Amino acid sequence: MLTGWNPTFKYHRALSPDELARELPQNDTRNLSPDDALGLVRFNSTFMEFVDRTFKSKGMVATLSAIVISSLLLFGLSAFLVKAHKMPGGLIAEAIPVAIVAAVVLGAMAIFWTLHLKRDLFQYTHYPVRFNRVTRKVYFFRHNGPGGVVVMPWGSPHAFFHIGRGGQDPNLRDLRCHLLDRHRQVQQTFTIGHFWNHDDDIREQWALICRYMKDGPEHCFDDPLDRVITLSPRGTLRNCWMLVCLMMGTTLFPLRYTLMFPIYGALTLSRWLTFKTCRAPVFPPELEAECAIAPDDPYALPEPRFMAEFASDPAIYARALQRHRERMLWR
Repeated sequence: MLTGWNPTFKYHRALSPDELARELPQNDTRNLSPDDALGLVRFNSTFMEFVDRTFKSKGMVATLSAIVISSLLLFGLSAFLVKAHKMPGGLIAEAIPVAIVAAVVLGAMAIFWTLHLKRDLFQYTHYPVRFNRVTRKVYFFRHNGPGGVVVMPWGSPHAFFHIGRGGQDPNLRDLRCHLLDRHRQVQQTFTIGHFWNHDDDIREQWALICRYMKDGPEHCFDDPLDRVITLSPRGTLRNCWMLVCLMMGTTLFPLRYTLMFPIYGALTLSRWLTFKTCRAPVFPPELEAECAIAPDDPYALPEPRFMAEFASDPAIYARALQRHRERMLWR
């Protein structure tokens, strides 16, 4: 889902009827078992932190396609220039066709850059969102500079959480927050966690957030084996490969090392190279001080070096498989 980039989020408007119907109140968790939906990256007694939705699609199909097509166009332009240079009169004699071809190629590359690549390359590895139960605040990261973090009180009437729909594919959902002014007009929009294809995926994540903020870290999970962080935001080659496997789905998974390896490999390389161009998000020192973690915090969960590191524990893996089968019943 690339909604927010293409098409962009619309601001200075009233909430739509669909958004109002999909509001996520803090006291309505529909009796769903809380789950982080693979978006959680930090968890302790002070705060819990999620990646934003763009993390899942970073360096994936849209980026790979734009880079490959741009490279082919640039190669074609170079070949055309070499051929024109060898013709009688050289480039001067062929100035008009050279100018036309160059304009088309450079124009197409500019469109790819404007519509997508500038938002994915040379940006941030992810845009974290923190829920601090001590200060009762939500921190939305935008950039590393001054004013780069938007802070809202938990429970503020100006923070409207709801299930968002994809602009290209309305079957995709995400956890979305609109920040409203006093006239209830949308001023900014943020996403929390990944996009999925069922409302209950989002509602389970919302149930985890609400339970954490209301009851504390000790009451967040229904089963002790659920107290695991699965996602690693590090842009390592291994993490990129595993995220590609997740995105490609279970149907193609058995073919990842055979027939589908060229596609899996190309997407992994594209994602890895994209991460290499990006910076890590850094919260300001004063906000980090607000989110200080006690050295002996009994509820601080270990952060994996790579995705699904702790699934090597048979009990944790069995519980994750059970939860997956439960979700298949309502998907």
